[in-house]
Amino acid sequence: MPNDFEVSVSWTALFLMLAFAAVVGPPAVSSVTAWWSIRLRYWMRGLRDARARFLARVREALRRFLDGGGSR
Repeated sequence: MPNDFEVSVSWTALFLMLAFAAVVGPPAVSSVTAWWSIRLRYWMRGLRDARARFLARVREALRRFLDGGGSR
């Protein structure tokens, strides 16, 4: 016994759904991509700041090590 069923959609309804998708789709996609772009820029700025802080700590530790550890 197959579980298939049919739904009949008129051509007018199909055309209206496609027209609605064509009108509403691009602005919706644009707003989502803009939101992600802002989020990614924010996250990348945070990563860049964390990397700079980490490198400053490594640089300072290396400088102290090369200077003899301050035990002179």
